[in-house]
Amino acid sequence: MKINPVQREKDRIDFVKLAGWEGSESTPLPVDASARCYFRLRKNDETTMLMDAPPGVAEPVEVFAKVARHLLACGISVPEILHEDIERGFLLLEDFGENTYARLLAAGENEETLYELAVDVLVKMHSSEKLPDIDMPPYDLAFLVREALIMADWYYPSITGQGLLPEARQGYIDAWCQVFNGLPALPTTLVLRDFHIDNLMILEGREGVSACGLLDFQTAVLGAPPYDLMSLVEDARRDIDPTFRASMVARYFSKMGELFKNEEDRKSYMDWYYVLSAQRHAKVLGLFSRLYARDNKDAYLKHIPRVSGLMASSMKQDILKPVKSWFETHFSDFRSEFGPINQNQVVQLATKTEMSVTKLT
Repeated sequence: MKINPVQREKDRIDFVKLAGWEGSESTPLPVDASARCYFRLRKNDETTMLMDAPPGVAEPVEVFAKVARHLLACGISVPEILHEDIERGFLLLEDFGENTYARLLAAGENEETLYELAVDVLVKMHSSEKLPDIDMPPYDLAFLVREALIMADWYYPSITGQGLLPEARQGYIDAWCQVFNGLPALPTTLVLRDFHIDNLMILEGREGVSACGLLDFQTAVLGAPPYDLMSLVEDARRDIDPTFRASMVARYFSKMGELFKNEEDRKSYMDWYYVLSAQRHAKVLGLFSRLYARDNKDAYLKHIPRVSGLMASSMKQDILKPVKSWFETHFSDFRSEFGPINQNQVVQLATKTEMSVTKLT
């Protein structure tokens, strides 16, 4: 769906007026991999944030509003919604400022302090009996495999210059199905799926876990608890020392009390952790490749060596043997340098393989 930029600007001005911010100074924020865009509005000494998410192009603002209100009810700091136009895709949000974890870490703030606070936020979330009480899509086998396939459909042709053959693609699906079907049962919780330093903020004037503000959670699903902790400490955008990573996982276990007290429960958690790690990194390799080949956004290519390294590390775990075996057979050079590619060719190959039938086993 194409956006008429002139009409969209008129709609945005109209929304701002209805929200009581007519005459405010509007400053666009840098865009990311999303189809959404943001503007900081300033009027006198007050500021607020405008989310512009064109319907049919970006994720529905209705979902953002739904998850935001639910997280607030669970005691988690997310931006308060000040005004909304669900139909046209606009939200006016509380301005959390500019102290993102990414910015603070770059400025030399203490890594341990920031990450411990983020882990404590996850503990508060996962300790809340109300957290899973929201109607969101399940992070089920079909969803997980569909995400992992982004690697096969987009990253594979970017590295090899050819599309994945149907039988090899189905073998990839079968390997992931075997791995996920072999995992133990874990409690279901709300999984934000983008819990990392670009979406975490320090809020002045708040204490404890309330001092950590969350952004960008409209793609939340109901799934296994390890996902958000894994995405925090295995960040595609930032190197994290393995010892430090392990200490954050240990903090999570110690703060969760009885739930993961015995060794068997912790092993079940970590089996899920490693599998979700490999799945996420496979997805991200595909997403970064697609952003470049299809959308001509190359800012994320610099992270590919880190992401492929994290995926390779996760695949050393016994639980991931079927997936590791597939890579050894069909894509042993997946960590090859991402050099210049024929973008049109990759798009054509990826589009073709995406149309292949996906049979879950």
